[in-house]
Amino acid sequence: MTTLARTESADLERLRNHSRGRLRFFAVDLTNTAALAQFFRRNAIGDSLDGFVGNAAIGGHSILALACNSDVEKIVRTNLTANIVLAREVVRSMLNRGGSMVFVSSIAARVGLAGLSVYAATKGGLVSFSRSLACEYGRRQIRSNCVLAGFMETEMTRALSKTVKLRIQNRTALKRLGQVSEVAEVVAFLLSDAAHYVTGTEVVVDGGFTA
Repeated sequence: MTTLARTESADLERLRNHSRGRLRFFAVDLTNTAALAQFFRRNAIGDSLDGFVGNAAIGGHSILALACNSDVEKIVRTNLTANIVLAREVVRSMLNRGGSMVFVSSIAARVGLAGLSVYAATKGGLVSFSRSLACEYGRRQIRSNCVLAGFMETEMTRALSKTVKLRIQNRTALKRLGQVSEVAEVVAFLLSDAAHYVTGTEVVVDGGFTA
């Protein structure tokens, strides 16, 4: 198993230490998409892949009128372009054996959320991209699906004020924010053989926020 990120988080470090060498981590700048493709090929990362999770993302809470070009470009490169480039390399390695691709999108791709227009555009793009991949490569037994995650207990939501978090919880049917593990379990299902007839669709994991 291989994972790429700009830096290694404490949770990832603990997981890697307990994996007995089965988890490889590479520090990569995902916004440098040209170097990203070269890195992927140079390290032969796709040689034995049968599953891929596209989860590269950064936030960007700002109304569009105040967003500068550099911030817009960084969000698009990280959230959308990097996932497309990685998926291209993965698809090439899966052509002869099939596999499963899962992209972590957001409910922002489905509902309007003020201050998240650029972020939402990238997450909506992932949904369309995943659906098209499912059609392009289904004959090769390559599946592609999206998980639309709601508000989770992450670094991004920890930065929100108590008032905003309470408003989100009150709108959510389960009256709480989700845990990352709850999204991970759905991703694991979509990667597994149990989901071998599931492709080109989206699974919403939001505690009923969009119900």
